[in-house]
Amino acid sequence: MQNYAEQNRIQYFADILILTGLVVLCALVFGILGALLASFIFHIDYNLLLNQLSGTSESSNIGFLKFYNVFSTAGAWVISGFLLSKIRSFNVNSLWHFRVPPVRFIWFLLPVLFISATFISAYLLDINERLPIPESIRAAFNSFNTGGLLERMLLMNNTADLFINILVIALFPAVFEEVFFRGTLQPLVNGLFNNHHLGIWFCSLVFALIHLNINQLLPMTFLALVLGYLFHYSGSIYPGILLHFTNNAMAVLAYYYQDRSELAKKIVDDTFKPEIWHFVVFSIVLVTVFGFMIQQYKLHKNHE
Repeated sequence: MQNYAEQNRIQYFADILILTGLVVLCALVFGILGALLASFIFHIDYNLLLNQLSGTSESSNIGFLKFYNVFSTAGAWVISGFLLSKIRSFNVNSLWHFRVPPVRFIWFLLPVLFISATFISAYLLDINERLPIPESIRAAFNSFNTGGLLERMLLMNNTADLFINILVIALFPAVFEEVFFRGTLQPLVNGLFNNHHLGIWFCSLVFALIHLNINQLLPMTFLALVLGYLFHYSGSIYPGILLHFTNNAMAVLAYYYQDRSELAKKIVDDTFKPEIWHFVVFSIVLVTVFGFMIQQYKLHKNHE
């Protein structure tokens, strides 16, 4: 089996092109299959199915939307990476770093990372709102934004709905997106640039743009940077999945409790505004945590 480190940059570029093609192909195939399966399982007429997916009608069956979303995104993000590994004869577990992280105390550091990243992201959101982005660009992004679909999926009437959304909106996307963006795309781009910093920044920007929310471009890019560096320096995909899941779960819980909690309501409405000193303090904390992780990463590399 070839190792990524042994390939030249042309091969990395070719792999990225293959992966891009596989993503498009898998998105189309699994999108169609997901719609057909969901329509069969939930007994939804084909025309109504198309209207619900396009957002032109209110969904009377939210379960259909959730099933379709999980099925189609699994195909686009996970199956595409898996097919690339088979085409290029890579070991999936090695490629995606499904292993215990060698960094000591990593599980104790994750809560600190999460709290720090949450405050910094909220501060960046405020900056994002004041960016002089032309209205034409905002309109272009908003025309593709799936926020309305997500809002319908977030509707919850009881704890059973909350549990399902924790799985569908928090856990599954965390696993699928980490497998693709950090486990598959990031090593390729790192190799192409021959610089993991450039690779992580590039993948983080792609991650933010692919969500088609120009109003959260800065905080989403920042969170992707945290996840990218966490994957690189922890040597494992598990910490990133857990951090990503926690961030998603917080949004789901905030939506569920927004009528009972002022803080939850602020999170949902994007009106939670940290002060500048929050940004400074938590930035220092974040840098300190990653400094420790880098030290542990180098020690582990020296003992290999």
